[in-house]
Amino acid sequence: MVITPADEARVAAAIAAAEATTSGEIVCTLSVERHRYVEWVLALAAGLGFALPLVVAMLGFGPERWAAMLGIWRADGLSDIRAVELFALMQVLVALLATLALWWSPLAQRFAPLSMRRERVHEIALKQFLARGIHLTKGRTGVLIHVSVEDHVAEVIADAEVYAKVDPEAWAEATAALLDGLKRNDAAGGFEAAIDRVGAVLAAHFPPCPDNPDEIPNRLLIV
Repeated sequence: MVITPADEARVAAAIAAAEATTSGEIVCTLSVERHRYVEWVLALAAGLGFALPLVVAMLGFGPERWAAMLGIWRADGLSDIRAVELFALMQVLVALLATLALWWSPLAQRFAPLSMRRERVHEIALKQFLARGIHLTKGRTGVLIHVSVEDHVAEVIADAEVYAKVDPEAWAEATAALLDGLKRNDAAGGFEAAIDRVGAVLAAHFPPCPDNPDEIPNRLLIV
């Protein structure tokens, strides 16, 4: 996904407009990193290693044919122990090859379980929350809107004062709007919709005040 300067300007304008209605601070981060999920890759490779040789053998291309093709043991009179050994060897080889293929393919991330992807994105969002100093704002009213493009997961994290007054479920519409924008290949539009919803929630609980400096730059941060 390509983010143009025009897209960044749209997001910056949306943040400024939302912050004009509240004393809260809104920060937007977008991750384009491709993550690899080791547990998912190993589980899928192990499943393929177990199932694929079994299916192939059931279709009539079993250890005897493998022995003849590989030239490891004589195909004639292949003993049961040798057949089991060859079958186990084939399972290991398939699992190893599947691990390598999956590790370097989008499958290592794209089709990982949603719970696994959400956990990883949550960890990254928390790191960004701290790295950007959102927890250091004067009123502790900062909110981070984070999305991982490759994981197709969005996360909203609020600082202590916001968390104390706003139920985390209130951010569901914001994350849904952001993900909808990604599906349309319009990340800027998704951020604009999410910022609008987050700004409305903040405005309801944290109206603007005279002493309300803009503590964090209003721009989209690519991480």
